[in-house]
Amino acid sequence: MSVAKKSNPSLWSKAKSMAKARMGGKHSARAMQLAVKLYKKMGGRFSGKKKSSNKLSKWSKQKWDYVSKKDRKKKGSGKKKGRYLPKSVRERLSAKERAATNRRKRSANRKGKGSAAYTKKIARMVRNAK
Repeated sequence: MSVAKKSNPSLWSKAKSMAKARMGGKHSARAMQLAVKLYKKMGGRFSGKKKSSNKLSKWSKQKWDYVSKKDRKKKGSGKKKGRYLPKSVRERLSAKERAATNRRKRSANRKGKGSAAYTKKIARMVRNAK
């Protein structure tokens, strides 16, 4: 399967560096998603088709965000934020489930872990998120 080609590689490089700077200087899926947005905004174009395995398109449509509204306001990657889930999953969780999953995530953060395992129920919901 082919990859969509960038029409202006130097503009793509600029968009990538701008996106990484906004995302704390790290290369990540979210930073590359932002880079594509910036690249298109600056007039960059793609030719060809995306890979069928491209998950960023699906991820964008799922509207991922923090479970807790106050976590959205925290700036910087060093902050201890709670769970990040698709909108459809966030809306289906009860108040107790939201609190429990945030506690679990923050506990993992305190221990220096970048991630915390989902409960089986939440994992199933995330897998099937639309």
